[in-house]
Amino acid sequence: MSFSDLADPRDVLSSLTMAYNLREWTYLRTLSFVAVLLVQLELVNTAMKVFYKWGGKTKVVPVRGKHLDQLDMQDIIFIGCSKMAIPPFIFLLLRWCHHNPTLIPSSLSSVTFLNTLLPLPLLFIIYDLPYSLAHRFLHLHWVYPYIHKHHHKQKAPSRGNLDAVNVHPVEFHIGEYLHWFAVWFLTQLGLKVHLLSIVAFLFLAGVMASLNHTRFDVKWSALGVTWYDPKDHDVHHRLPRTNYGQYIQLWDKVLGTWRGYRDDDRVVKEDQLTGRYEGVSKSSLGKGK
Repeated sequence: MSFSDLADPRDVLSSLTMAYNLREWTYLRTLSFVAVLLVQLELVNTAMKVFYKWGGKTKVVPVRGKHLDQLDMQDIIFIGCSKMAIPPFIFLLLRWCHHNPTLIPSSLSSVTFLNTLLPLPLLFIIYDLPYSLAHRFLHLHWVYPYIHKHHHKQKAPSRGNLDAVNVHPVEFHIGEYLHWFAVWFLTQLGLKVHLLSIVAFLFLAGVMASLNHTRFDVKWSALGVTWYDPKDHDVHHRLPRTNYGQYIQLWDKVLGTWRGYRDDDRVVKEDQLTGRYEGVSKSSLGKGK
C-alpha cells in the first residue's frame, strides 16, 4: 500500500483489504503487521482502564472466588500463544473480505445503515449462540480437564486482556474464528456486511472480552434492558455451570443457564485483592456492591 493509495479516502478501506502474497512479504512488513496488532491490544487494555477512571468510576466488583495471584510458566506460554494467533486470524479474515467484495463492501462511499449499523448487533447475537454451545461442550466432565480447566484456574479475573487470553490454544482458536463464522453466516442470510462493521465488531468484542476479566463495575443498558454486564462472566468463573455466553446473555436466558449477579453472594474479606491487578488498587477495594 503506497502513499498514493491513501490519497482518496474512499479507497483506504479497499487498500487495507488487499490480498497480500505472503511470499512477497519482507521480514519488516511481517514484523510491522504483527507489532501493530499486538500494540493495539495493549493500547485497548490501557485505554479501557484510563477511560474507566476518567468517567469517575471507582467501584470494583468484590472478589467472591479465589484470585490467581501469580501466573506460572504455562499461563505465560498460553497467553503468548493466544496473542500470536491473532495476526494470522486478522490476515486471513482481511484476505477473505478482499476476495468477497460483493458480500463485504469496503469503500467509504458504500456505507449504509443496512450494511454497517444493522449487522453490528446481529453479529454479536449470531456469534454467541455457537460460542455458548462450544463453551458448554468444553465444560463436559470428559473434556473439561484437558482444555477449559486451565482458564478456570482464575476464579476472580482482574487483569483484563491477560486473563481473557489465558486459555488453552484450542479454546482460543475456537473463540477467535467464530467471529469469522458470524460474519460469514450473516452474509449467507443475504445481508451485506461492510468492513467498518466488521472492524467495529472485532474492536468491541476485544473490549468486552477484556472487561469481562476485570473487577470494573460497568454495564451497558438501553431501553430499560441490560445488554452487557461483565459481572455475568464473573459469576461464570465462580459458578461454571452458568453464563456460557461471551458477550451477551441472550442465549443463556433462552437455554436456561443464566444466573444473574447477586449483591448478597458471600464475600470473604481475606480473599480480596491486596495488590494492583489491571486497575484494581488496594484503595478501591471494598467500594464495590
